[in-house]
Amino acid sequence: MIKILHLSDIHMGSGFSHGKVNPETGINTRLEDFLETLSICIDRAISEPVDLVLFGGDAFPDATPAPYIHEAFASQFRRLADAKIPTILLVGNHDQHSQGTGGASLCIYRTLVVPGFIVGDKITTHRISTKNGDIQIITLPWLNNSTLLTRPETEGLSLGEINQLLLEKLQPIIEAEIRRLAPDLPTVLLGHLMADRANLGAERFLAVGKGFTIPVSFLIRPEFDYVALGHVHKHQNLNPANNPPIIYPGSIDRVDFSEEKEDKGYVLVNIDRDHTEWEFCPLPVRSFCTIKLDISQQEDPQKAILDAIKTKDFDHAVVRLIYKLRSEQLELINSSAIEKSLKKAHSYTIRPELISQLARPRLPELGLGNTLDPLEALKAYLNNKEDLKDLASDMLEIAQSLMES
Repeated sequence: MIKILHLSDIHMGSGFSHGKVNPETGINTRLEDFLETLSICIDRAISEPVDLVLFGGDAFPDATPAPYIHEAFASQFRRLADAKIPTILLVGNHDQHSQGTGGASLCIYRTLVVPGFIVGDKITTHRISTKNGDIQIITLPWLNNSTLLTRPETEGLSLGEINQLLLEKLQPIIEAEIRRLAPDLPTVLLGHLMADRANLGAERFLAVGKGFTIPVSFLIRPEFDYVALGHVHKHQNLNPANNPPIIYPGSIDRVDFSEEKEDKGYVLVNIDRDHTEWEFCPLPVRSFCTIKLDISQQEDPQKAILDAIKTKDFDHAVVRLIYKLRSEQLELINSSAIEKSLKKAHSYTIRPELISQLARPRLPELGLGNTLDPLEALKAYLNNKEDLKDLASDMLEIAQSLMES
């Protein structure tokens, strides 16, 4: 039985706007958060110990991270090399150059010949020897249109037609890899891709470059004992029948508020030929908390905001406060008092939203089926506009004269 730790979508260096500079280290606290969750994953890999670590891609937000962010990432994965645990680093869309080729942020591990490390930047099969036997891993990095198709091939085609053409190009490549597999060894497909049944998280907003969607049916093959995926930030199993399990472990930490309610973690896999068991392992990541309310009809909008804040438990969380109000209520809001009430948060943002007068409910008198002459309609409108009461009589008089002329 071979034990694997499968993690993905680290995005080391993301979400700095949700953190603050730690005065003791000079580092953004969200980088420290991501580093802590990654260290927990590496701790587990070493303490088990696992036979193999599979990283599903997207190490950083882009292909050229700042040196100190690269160093933070490397400091953790170096521990796997020291522990002699083989590791495959798959190239995701965020690891690629803007042209969509190569894995700029990860290829340094191949250049430096880090012992036991493989950079998965092309479609090929790797046979890896572990303490508990050999295993074969097919790597499928993020693919763009330009990876498999030429420009003349895509001219005049719709997105759906291009997607179909890409699948037609990819299928024989994968089939060729499958034909070369050793039938007596367990096999894993490690891919950074968008599967058609995937429930998207933040990656819908983070994706750079255009890949294509792969049907889950494409991945359900008897030759695969486990399909390890990356790219989608929400943990999920796309094949509940588990023949084979098709698993997105999700990102290891929350990138933004679109992931507020998602569990974060990694997956432990026990794999043998024709038998696979897997377990999702949650990580203790920092909470995100949204406080959202409409105070436009409140007599005391300040009290309504403070009362709403009191109902939430947000100690050390990343908080956003969103409240809707009318323009004339702005002078009733004490921003200092609101900020003081949020001091237990790790960080917070306050976003007031003015309600457009055009968005207010329509007046019954002016509803469908009611017939009013223009002067009566104007009168009904002015009667419901507090800010125009002083001008109402003059406006009606001018309107009357215009009608008569």
